[in-house]
Amino acid sequence: MAADGLTKDEVVGIFPPLYTPFTKDGELDRDAFRADIEYQLQHPVTGLVVGGSTGEGHALEREELIELTKIAVEHVNGAVPIMTGIITTSTREAVARAQGAKAVGARGVMVTPPIYQSANFDGMIGFYRDIKEQSGLPVTIYNVLVHNPVTPEITRRLAELGYIIATKESVGGSFATLSELLDTVSDIISVTWAQDHLLYPGLAMGATGSISGTGAMFPAESIAMLEAIKRNDFAEAQRIHFALAPVTRAVMNGKNWPAWVKAVAELQGRQVGPARLPFVPLTAEETATLEAGLEIAKSALTPVAAR
Repeated sequence: MAADGLTKDEVVGIFPPLYTPFTKDGELDRDAFRADIEYQLQHPVTGLVVGGSTGEGHALEREELIELTKIAVEHVNGAVPIMTGIITTSTREAVARAQGAKAVGARGVMVTPPIYQSANFDGMIGFYRDIKEQSGLPVTIYNVLVHNPVTPEITRRLAELGYIIATKESVGGSFATLSELLDTVSDIISVTWAQDHLLYPGLAMGATGSISGTGAMFPAESIAMLEAIKRNDFAEAQRIHFALAPVTRAVMNGKNWPAWVKAVAELQGRQVGPARLPFVPLTAEETATLEAGLEIAKSALTPVAAR
């Protein structure tokens, strides 16, 4: 099932991470996973990620991650590329997951730095190098760990060595790092942006796209925002940003993230099930906050044409 690897020019646009639906007992709900893929394919997304943060990749066993990747690859049938998220603690496990993803047809991997201890400069270079060389898949950095950021210096070195094709700048970075990367390495790699509550300013600065929870929750609106920016209609992009802001601010509260993003989908009528423990369902008050935010979004946004 080998396929050509992703290029930097393909890691652009709105490239949503898929949810991982679970049953009430915490088991994979494969039919609901296929339904989430179909939900995204209604829109002109540029690709899909399996097992990112939105997909609770931290909670997936290796076998589950590979199975979900296989399902996604088969279901999209070439319509969009599939990238597999890798969130783990060691090079050994990261390589094994990447090799498994390649075997079932993933065209790239999106890799979080080691999620417990912080590696030094050489360790980080070796981590991403080994995943690239031992799996043969193109690598996108997922810069999401505040305690273990992938610095611009590390990213530049990885880009220069050819070990990465893209970066997803999330809360491990900042507008300062985004600006520096756009200025220094955007000719070598794709520099995407994924701070959900600040999507508009990052895209307006020049990020090539977004692999973000906002894209998972609001694919049509995220695409519309990016397209408005491309045609220099910043007023329209800003309007979309503020229409989504009550929800994205609530979701980015720093705790219980998987439950929040899944609650948004459930309130939209999408069946994604509960988050895996220890992430617990929202309180009635928290749910009411999202309901109010979704009403604002609904009243302020115009539907976007499907694919």
